[in-house]
Amino acid sequence: MRRSRRCLAALICSLPAARLLSPAQSVRAFAMTDAGASPMWESMWARGLRPKEAFDCGEASPTLTEVLRLKSLGDCTGKRALVPGCGRAYDAIALAEYGFDSVVAIDLAPTAVDAARDFLKASSSPAASKIEVACADFFKFELEPKVDVIWDCTFLCALDPSVRTDWAKKMKALLNPGGTLLTCIFPICEKEGGPPFAMSVPLVRGLLEPEGFEAAEVREDAQKHTAGGGAFSANTALGRWILKG
Repeated sequence: MRRSRRCLAALICSLPAARLLSPAQSVRAFAMTDAGASPMWESMWARGLRPKEAFDCGEASPTLTEVLRLKSLGDCTGKRALVPGCGRAYDAIALAEYGFDSVVAIDLAPTAVDAARDFLKASSSPAASKIEVACADFFKFELEPKVDVIWDCTFLCALDPSVRTDWAKKMKALLNPGGTLLTCIFPICEKEGGPPFAMSVPLVRGLLEPEGFEAAEVREDAQKHTAGGGAFSANTALGRWILKG
């Protein structure tokens, strides 16, 4: 808890005076540290994060769109998907358009949830009506019935390393036996600190296999991806993991 308070204080003090968070925004940001997330995310949203700025891609993840193009998930009629750390819910729209009956999109940052709801409300896609957006702590979130597919798009790399084992356990708890966990593993590089924290395929495999996940497909993207508004680039891998029944 003390470490969390120090992190938040350092974040707030590092911002220019004209862009300091309001007391309410500071409370929201601090609440995120208890869930293993950096308060940086809510602070960026609260200051008016725009589409295609920083980590906002302005569209669905290229890694996900390739999975959908190849129909790697098969027929998703009657199935349900979950997108943790959904941001503006671009990926939730892509999954709904692919054919899922319903998509649940959650984010811990309240301002991100507001942005997602605004984006879906303005969307011309009929699939937007199949998406439920919720402000929730992933580690405390409960779903009944469970989902058939979970899409982790750089969600793990945004979490403090101390909660990685809990991440794997929660993925198992939210997924139906035989269900699919898709992971966009990024950034694969040598870097200190975070978020985003450095990832690797062996790291993710080591977290998931003890929980009963089996790798159905793991492949690295040929092209490097950028992050932090172009601040650095790194390799990305797709992991498709099946939860053994």
